[in-house]
Amino acid sequence: MNWIKKKTLAVDIGNSRIKLLDDDIFSVFELHHDDWLKKIEKYLFDNNDYKFIVVSSVNQEAYLCLSKLFKEKGVQFANAADILEKSRIINFSRVEGMGIDRRLGLIAAVGEFAPPLVTVDCGTAITINILIEPNIALGGAIFPGLRTQTKALQQFTSLLPLVEPVKPASIYGTNTIEAIQIGVFSSVIGGIKEVVTSLSRKKLKRQKPKVIVTGGDGALVAENLSGFDVHYEPNLVLKGLQKLAKSVNIL
Repeated sequence: MNWIKKKTLAVDIGNSRIKLLDDDIFSVFELHHDDWLKKIEKYLFDNNDYKFIVVSSVNQEAYLCLSKLFKEKGVQFANAADILEKSRIINFSRVEGMGIDRRLGLIAAVGEFAPPLVTVDCGTAITINILIEPNIALGGAIFPGLRTQTKALQQFTSLLPLVEPVKPASIYGTNTIEAIQIGVFSSVIGGIKEVVTSLSRKKLKRQKPKVIVTGGDGALVAENLSGFDVHYEPNLVLKGLQKLAKSVNIL
């Protein structure tokens, strides 16, 4: 793959994948592959025309491996958590322990939509994150993602199989696989709807917030969140990372 000359690369290290965004060029690497670090090294350093890398991470082990590689190659990089304190895009004073990925999603969303808004990141975990005027983060909710739920059912029972989470074709299952798919899918869609609906009713005087959906299962979830003003953005966290870097004059 040809590397288009850019100055800064955004890197988002998740629990199961590493995603890269260079302007509009998106790439993804699966962490469960043993050679993921070698693949990233080849991808990045065959054509190292960039000057700076900004990184967000919820996976400390993978971050340490990647940061060691950057140091060995002599490339400047910064951890988003370190530069977030310099940014004043969003007021996070009302929340504690909100993960960097959740914060970056809100930073990206508020650049495109006026609050109130809700971001929903659908990955290993489902995170729901709330922003009200004037750009104040309220917090949100976290529960297991689609694949985390199906894996848990298989791992913590003796008879239930591991199934692929998909949109069910029916409202009830006539076999075990269908029943699991319906239960898991309904719990995720229903959980998101309950949080957003309660927010609208109890906090926003029935004003409906925009719902911005992202993450590995985001497209599937976004297609089935009826009754809301839903927008799907697959690279929300990475775009938030780019915006954060610009806000503190790194770019």
